[in-house]
Amino acid sequence: MKKVLVVGYGISGRGAAKLLNAKGYSVSVYSDKPVENTEFVEDVSSLTEFEAIADKEFIVVSPGIDPDHKIVSCARRLGVPVIGELELGYRYCKGKIIAVTGTNGKTTTTKLIGEIIAKSGKKAYTLGNIGNSFCENVLHINSDDTVVLEVSSFQLETIKDFCPHVATCLNITPDHYERHKNFENYAYQKFKIFINQKDSDFAILNYDDPTVRDFYDAVNSKVYFISTKSKVKGSYLEDNKIMVDLDGAYPLMSIDEVPLKGGYNYQNVMAAVVAAKLVGIADDSIVEGIKQFSLPRYRNEFITQIDGKNYYNDSKATNIDSTLKACESMQGDTALIVGGYDKGIAYDGFFSKLPAQIKHIIATGDNVYSIMSFLPTYRDYTFEITSSLERAVELAGQKPVKNILFSPTTSSFDRYSGYEERGAHFDMIVKSIMS
Repeated sequence: MKKVLVVGYGISGRGAAKLLNAKGYSVSVYSDKPVENTEFVEDVSSLTEFEAIADKEFIVVSPGIDPDHKIVSCARRLGVPVIGELELGYRYCKGKIIAVTGTNGKTTTTKLIGEIIAKSGKKAYTLGNIGNSFCENVLHINSDDTVVLEVSSFQLETIKDFCPHVATCLNITPDHYERHKNFENYAYQKFKIFINQKDSDFAILNYDDPTVRDFYDAVNSKVYFISTKSKVKGSYLEDNKIMVDLDGAYPLMSIDEVPLKGGYNYQNVMAAVVAAKLVGIADDSIVEGIKQFSLPRYRNEFITQIDGKNYYNDSKATNIDSTLKACESMQGDTALIVGGYDKGIAYDGFFSKLPAQIKHIIATGDNVYSIMSFLPTYRDYTFEITSSLERAVELAGQKPVKNILFSPTTSSFDRYSGYEERGAHFDMIVKSIMS
């Protein structure tokens, strides 16, 4: 029996192990965290790297595993192939794949595409970085199904042959320097979503983002653009209407009918429109899917009003650009709660772009001193640091503001398993104030 090692045993790792087991492999698992539910895997975490890798045909790494991890480095030295869960799932997937990447908007766009396809009566799976393992679902996917994958830079880092039929990159702003070291390498990992495409495939690029727009010359597939500012081949805004131009321009719907507001959300919607059109979805299903769509949880979500203050949960804001967009949406004086995992990102651009309605900033999490190191001497807002989210909410509630916005600017891995757990914690803190 062929033997495979899975490194990391979270959602992706468990999904990969299940698929490999179903395909007849003998599966071992190596994890830096305790391994639970080992009914069909062997836990080799206590072995040396060499012992764990010995006699393995290849290694599957979870997205959270750093490419410089000791066991990955050892595998490469020994010439053992290393792939990720995304690549493994692709090798066994029978369905047509639409893949979505970008710094912001991935989850919203992925879910919207999935719902639009479902409105048409076709089967769609929304999987990947969205929190649903690609590998775990692969065996249920038929050739006439569509798979809508949210893919991160971490997942794209380990692809070999992964080739979505339709791929889109929504935007690229500085993020994950703790992993990718610099903007150029981060952008290249995003570009890899297109790297294996052929002229029979499709790429959707955001014309308004100069980094993404410049991918055009290096992409081998047929390219369509989205834009809120320019008339492009693909989808664009004109006279407050979403225009579609794949083979001739026409208005699809008014932006007044779109429940997601703001230029960045219109870009997400237009990317979903073009993707749906490219896989043959009719306009009426697209319009209906958009009209009935609601934002995923913890994306600038209004929670409640307490003592005249509006509380917003934007735990999904895992980078600076996303937080700035949330800040810009606030109407009235706002207290902002930020902080979390230290990605090694510089915060000078954050402070220089803060809108005037931000009057108070409370920072909590592992990166508070990194944030504070970029704090300008002269500013129109107060800045405080505190040790817990509970205390941060308490301090924010004492400010004479209309809004309290929790929008961390970074990942949650300093204290939480993900942004969902962090968002749920913020909800619980706010609800405890009401009781």
